[in-house]
Amino acid sequence: MTHLKNFCINTVSRRLNGINIKNNIDHNTPLPCHALLSNYKFNKKYVKILPNGDIQGGFTKMIISLVDFSFVRSLTSSCYSVKSPPAYDPPSLFLLELFRYIDRHQSMDKFLEILRDKDRGRHYRAWAGISLDHVPTKGTFSNFKNKLGPDRYNEVFHVLVNIFKQLEMITFKVIAHDGTLFLTRAKYKGCAYFSDKCACMNIEGIISRVRKQIIYRLNNLHKINLEKSFKIKAPCPGLLFPEKVKPPKLEVLTMKLVPSEGKPNQNEVYTAMLFGVKDLLEKHQLRLCIIRSNLSEIVPDEDRASFCCYKLPKDTDAKIGVRRDPQNSNKKQKIFGYNLILSTSVEPNLKLELPVAVTNIAGNADEGKKIITNIEQINAFHECQTRIHLADAKYDITKNYDFIRKNGSIPFIDYNPRRENRTVQALRDRGYDENGWPFAPCGIP
Repeated sequence: MTHLKNFCINTVSRRLNGINIKNNIDHNTPLPCHALLSNYKFNKKYVKILPNGDIQGGFTKMIISLVDFSFVRSLTSSCYSVKSPPAYDPPSLFLLELFRYIDRHQSMDKFLEILRDKDRGRHYRAWAGISLDHVPTKGTFSNFKNKLGPDRYNEVFHVLVNIFKQLEMITFKVIAHDGTLFLTRAKYKGCAYFSDKCACMNIEGIISRVRKQIIYRLNNLHKINLEKSFKIKAPCPGLLFPEKVKPPKLEVLTMKLVPSEGKPNQNEVYTAMLFGVKDLLEKHQLRLCIIRSNLSEIVPDEDRASFCCYKLPKDTDAKIGVRRDPQNSNKKQKIFGYNLILSTSVEPNLKLELPVAVTNIAGNADEGKKIITNIEQINAFHECQTRIHLADAKYDITKNYDFIRKNGSIPFIDYNPRRENRTVQALRDRGYDENGWPFAPCGIP
């Protein structure tokens, strides 16, 4: 039985003194980059608990007042060099991301708006060691995440988990696993079957096709409407389409012929020369106007070009996942983004559920197999023995049962019928009642 007196603010503060010192000894690699745009320093502060049990300044102030995050600098030092341009102190950026999640700001844009405000962002800037003149941009956080990568982020995360373990707030006795779909920041542009090849696709005969279209219109000026544009399309060469789904035709080039008023500009002249219709257009006093173009490169000698699909999102790692609609459980909701598989340590005595492992996958990836990844992650960073693993029906896979039992734990995983015929008659034919319970043997009530 855990004694709650171990978690009063004075006891926790006293124990964190030793934990902070040990973390600084274990993680003491200096940052090689000398020119810094921010400078995080840990200043231990008194945390006041109000009579109603609330923390003065909230959880953000309590965490920054008790936990020294200088270890982030050591864990990320290998990402920087002496020749690096002026950079932000890694703990500063890490803490700003942490502040945003703890205080539940809607988006990074909204949070940065507060951070740039002289008064509202004063405490955030002071805690992170950032001045008003050097507030980071949204791209700074993206570059920081890309520079660190998932492995280093995991190292930082597990140092924090270890702090809570030493405080006995995490015991690893009961671990619950679940996945959560979340949106990516990139805009979805309508194709669920994109791949890396969609950024550069070839189209053959592009120049001859455009020339044919233009010559046809010039020969039939009495039939066509000059106000109407014409398009050059190409079939999508994507390889990920299912057999029943017909690949769409993609718009490569959209243009129209317009009356020539004065001298055409240099770009229009070069475009007409490229397609070999300059003299014909001058004869009819017309010019070629490009409305939209997805072309990235043209090779005139080989009559081919390469283009980027306009349906390709910026975030090509995200995919479409499906979940139950929070507003209506009978409907399904599509989410373009990622699936976060989170493992949490359930502490019934403290009424807490704290994260201990995390894996991020594409929205449509197989979630059920990642429970093993999370358990291996926990075993790699922490010496612990879990008694029970809890999971829903998505994790009802034989390999999961075998792996959990091999680690000396008990799996409690919800049963997944997987499109089984569970009508009353089918259940009775297999010896079960309408609730799925086996019939009692004869003579046993």
